[in-house]
Amino acid sequence: MNILELQGAPKINWLDRVAMQAAFADEATLRICPPADLQHVKATAALLIGTTIYQALLFTLIAYSLFASPGQWRLDLVLGAAFLALFIQRIDAFCVIGSQWHLSGIEEIKRGGLDIYGGLKARIKAGVFLALRILLSIGLAQLTAVFVSLLVFHADIAARNQARYLERNRPLTAEATTLVDGEIRRATEAVTDQGARIAALSTQVTALRQEQIDPAADAPEMQQTQQEITQLLDQRTKADDAVRSAEAFAADELAGIKRVAGNSGVIGIGPKRRAAEEEVANTKAHAQEIGNMLDAARARLDALHDRLASANEAAKQQSRDQLPVFENSLAAENTKLSALKDQLAAQIRGRNDAIREAIEHSPNHVPLDNGFLARISALEGIAQDDPKIALVILLIDVTSFGFELAAVLAKVTSFVPTTYSALIARDAYLRAVNIADEIVREIDLCVGKTPLRSQPSNDNERGPWSNGKPGPSGPGDPAPQPPKRPRGRPRKYPREEA
Repeated sequence: MNILELQGAPKINWLDRVAMQAAFADEATLRICPPADLQHVKATAALLIGTTIYQALLFTLIAYSLFASPGQWRLDLVLGAAFLALFIQRIDAFCVIGSQWHLSGIEEIKRGGLDIYGGLKARIKAGVFLALRILLSIGLAQLTAVFVSLLVFHADIAARNQARYLERNRPLTAEATTLVDGEIRRATEAVTDQGARIAALSTQVTALRQEQIDPAADAPEMQQTQQEITQLLDQRTKADDAVRSAEAFAADELAGIKRVAGNSGVIGIGPKRRAAEEEVANTKAHAQEIGNMLDAARARLDALHDRLASANEAAKQQSRDQLPVFENSLAAENTKLSALKDQLAAQIRGRNDAIREAIEHSPNHVPLDNGFLARISALEGIAQDDPKIALVILLIDVTSFGFELAAVLAKVTSFVPTTYSALIARDAYLRAVNIADEIVREIDLCVGKTPLRSQPSNDNERGPWSNGKPGPSGPGDPAPQPPKRPRGRPRKYPREEA
C-alpha cells in the first residue's frame, strides 16, 4: 500500500514554495512524499532564512562601523550586506544542503539493501568534497565570530586604540595644549582689561550725570548741612512721639484710667494730672524748638545751594558737552567687551578641537589606527590582559559559530530519514543508468548492430534488465551494477564489410 494513501498528499502553498527554494528542494518530488518530509524541508529552510537574516544584520553593523560616519544612513551598505548574506545562503543551500539531500538518500537506500554509492573511490571523493564545503563554512563562521567580537567589544577596542594614539602623540599633545591654553589666557586677560576700562568710563559717566542734576551735591558744605537736617528730622520725630505720649498720659489721668504704670486711677484734676499737663507743655516746647532749628537748617541749605549752583554753572555746561562723548565711548567699549567674551567662550568651548587640529597638522603627527587589523590586534591585547575576558571572547566565537552554521550543522550532523531523500537519490541513479543505456544503444546503432533491450550491452552487465530475472529483493541479495560501455572509442563512420 502506498504511504500517501494513509497520510495524504501534502498541501503546498506559496510559503512552502519559498521554503523549498531556500532549502534547495524539488516541489515535484515533495508532492509524492509524506507531509512529514515537507515539514522537514520547511524546518531546514527556517534555519537557513534565520541564518541569512542574522548574517545580513551582522554584516550591516560591521559595514557601518568600518565605512560610515556616526549617524549616517548608507543604503549601499545595507544592500551590500543583504546581498552578501543571501549569496552565502545560496552557497550553503547548493553546496551543503542540496548535496546532503542526495547523500542522505543514498544512505537510506543502502539501509534498504542496495549500495549505489559507486565504490570506495566515490565515497572518498564525496567525503573530501563534503569536508571542503564544511571547511569553507567553518572559515566563514569563524570570520563572522570575529566580527561579532569586534562589535561587542567596540567601546573597549576604541578606548585601547585611542590610548595608543595619545601615547604616540604625547609630545605633540603637550605642545598643542600649551599653545591653545596660551591663547585662552591672552583672551581672558583682554576681557579683564576691557572690563576695567568700562568700569572707569562708567564712573566718569555717572559723575557727569550727577553734575547735570545737581552740580553742588558733592560740596562739603552741602553734605554737612544735609547731615544736620537729617539729624534734626530724627530729633523732631522723637519729640513728636514724646508729645503724643505725654498727652495720652494726661488724658488717662483726667479720666481716671489706669492704662500704664504711673496713673493714679483717680478721676479729676489732681497732682499727677497737673504734672502731666506740665510735661505736655515742656515736650511741645522742645518739639517747637527742634522745628525752628530744622527750618533754619533748610533755609541755609537752600541759600547754599543757590550760591553754589550759580558758581558751578560753567562746570554744569561742560558736563553736558562731555556726557554724549563718554556715553558713546562706553557703548563702544561694551560692544567690544561682548565680542571679546564671545570669542573667549568659543575658544574655551572649542579647546579640545583646537588641540586636535594642531596635533593633526603637525608634521610629526601619527594618525589614529582604527582599521580592521588594528581592531583585531586590540581585541587580542584585551584577551591577553585578562584570561576571563579571553574566555568571554571564546564563548562569543563559539556562539556565533553555532548561529552561522545552524542550518549546515543541523543537516550534516543529524540524520532524519525521509522519503524525499530516498526518492532524490533513486531518481538520480536511475537517470544516470537510463542515460548510460541510451548511450550504449546509440553506439550499437553507429557500429551497425541491432540494439536489443534484453541483450546486455557488454559482458560485465548485471541486473534485472540483462537476464530477465527479478532484481534484489532483500538485504542479502547482490546489488545490481551499473552497465559498462565497451572498451575503445566508437568509430565516427561504420566499418564497411567486405
